[in-house]
Amino acid sequence: MHMFQTKFFSLLAVALLIVCPVISKAQQPAAGNQQVIAVTTERPLTELLPDKLAGLKATGSARQITAETLAELVGDQATVYREYYVTRAASRQYGAARIDVFTSTHPFGAFGLLTFYSGPNHTTSDSIGAGSARTNEALVFWKNTYFVRVTAANGQTRAPSSNEAALAGAVAGEIPTQRRDERPVIFRSLPASPRLATGLRYFLGPESLNTAVAGSRDLYAFNGDAEAVVAEYGLKPDAATRRHGDASMKTGQSVAASPVEQMRLVIIEYHTPQFAYDAIARANEFINSLPEAEQQRLIIKREGNYIVEAVNFDDRNAAQAIVDAVQYPYGVQWLHHPSIPSDDPFRAQKAAQMLLSTFGLLGILLGSVLVCGSIFGTTLFLKRRKRMQAAFSDAGQMLRLELNPIEGTIFGLPPKRD
Repeated sequence: MHMFQTKFFSLLAVALLIVCPVISKAQQPAAGNQQVIAVTTERPLTELLPDKLAGLKATGSARQITAETLAELVGDQATVYREYYVTRAASRQYGAARIDVFTSTHPFGAFGLLTFYSGPNHTTSDSIGAGSARTNEALVFWKNTYFVRVTAANGQTRAPSSNEAALAGAVAGEIPTQRRDERPVIFRSLPASPRLATGLRYFLGPESLNTAVAGSRDLYAFNGDAEAVVAEYGLKPDAATRRHGDASMKTGQSVAASPVEQMRLVIIEYHTPQFAYDAIARANEFINSLPEAEQQRLIIKREGNYIVEAVNFDDRNAAQAIVDAVQYPYGVQWLHHPSIPSDDPFRAQKAAQMLLSTFGLLGILLGSVLVCGSIFGTTLFLKRRKRMQAAFSDAGQMLRLELNPIEGTIFGLPPKRD
């Protein structure tokens, strides 16, 4: 029994020596995953605002702002910035200019902020970042997930100077380009028309949408990461206005030219039919509560997962034609073509880790089979050997014939002396 235990523990020790290196190799991919997480840590925004930028020295230290303290930087528009998924910001002063950098977790959050901040009427700026604009208050641009605005440090309302444009360009150069800057897919559903005005706006929440369409804050809920686009269409004067103008011209009266009416079209995309159903039910309830005259100046329709609304029009037929032209794309759209390689910088490292994990698992399985088979076979061998030793090792218990008395009788030999 002692010999059996000694041999068993010896075989177990040899098996552990074989399996331990395989297990250690299989654990290496886990350490690699931890290194990848450390590398992908968010880049500090202060790196975009160094001590010297575009030849100008900073006149103060950089301020870092979180999502909870956005009001310190944007005032009462903090809710709007949070709707665009802004999670952090940084600000620093360079001479008479101040640079504010915001980063969003939404792929089109920075783009939406540009459309919201610049509004439908803005002057196109120089080619800064993926898109830029000049307003009365600031020079703004977006690139990747960053939205940047350059304003006067003293808060005065004035057009940015050339130095401020240089500062904006320097910040844009420090922002990496990790993907192609495209507009959201919902923009493709806008009806094509020569009457479509420029300055389309993109919204990700009811508070920001309410600045473009009054009353939408209480009417629409942006459930399930809904998104919206607002476009303006120039409608021609209706037939009654044209007849009035023709009659005035015949009588010789001077009539001022009727301005082209700017109808506002809103498309809200919900990502599930249930959210769209709840939204149209709430909208229909709101329409039914309005007087008849106001109902004629409002069109709300559901098209697939879209809620389409038209406001600010006099010619209902022309507005209805534009609303009916909105089609929901039921087909599957590729956000990223499968034949185009991914821009993931850790793609090779992940592939190597997958191979190591696969071969490590195979090694563990093979080692387990060898160890278990060796132990099982050794156990059977030792048991059989012990059984044979128990049956044939003691020859003293075997039966034998006593031939001494017979020999003396037959041959007449004298008995043996003691």
